[in-house]
Amino acid sequence: MDLSGKTVLITGAAGGLGSALAQQCADLGAELILLDKDRRGLGELSDRMTDQGLNPPGLYPLNLAAAGVAEFDDLANTINSEFKGLDALVHCAVDFDSLQPFEQIQPQDWLQSMQVNVNAPWLLSCTLLPLLKRSENAHLLFMLDDLDAVSDAFWGAYGAGKAALTGIVRQFDAALSHSPVTVHGVIPGPMRTGFRARVYHAENPMEQPDPAIVASKITEILTCNIPDRDLILNFSV
Repeated sequence: MDLSGKTVLITGAAGGLGSALAQQCADLGAELILLDKDRRGLGELSDRMTDQGLNPPGLYPLNLAAAGVAEFDDLANTINSEFKGLDALVHCAVDFDSLQPFEQIQPQDWLQSMQVNVNAPWLLSCTLLPLLKRSENAHLLFMLDDLDAVSDAFWGAYGAGKAALTGIVRQFDAALSHSPVTVHGVIPGPMRTGFRARVYHAENPMEQPDPAIVASKITEILTCNIPDRDLILNFSV
């Protein structure tokens, strides 16, 4: 597998899956743009890559909860001027606080979750589509979830958001069916991440798979010139 000469943007790059994917893409020679609100996490990830002699990534600290048209336009202009194009956009960013009864959700928490988990992926994808369409073989990937597992009353805006995002993935796939952009929704399944720890407090995290395992499956998608025919890829089965 090789990503030399390819530019990959990963959101949520300082998180468990995002950082594992960034490391593997760097190992394969990709030019990386790493987006996250966690400046320290981005810096530490960049330092590790530099210490390993890998291409230094482009760091883009941005809080998706407060980002809109102007911020994403600025990002697109930066990518166009500094990287000359974009070959893959992988949405790994997620907003989740805790499980709680549906009627107890605070309106500001609901709106923030929808902004990060639904609105931002849609708007960022639309903003960067002109760059992706200039690539000979581009990829647009969204992290989804098992809707049967996240549809009860305690999953709140996260569960509702993943249902909405699944619909967005299907619409992007239909709209881009005759373009060089391949769309996939990925259901990663259980992973040893901070997100899972916030959901399953009593669980031993070491019993869950390393996110690097899922990251390796995503890199296989990014390096494949023949797109997988399945729109939704469920790695938990």
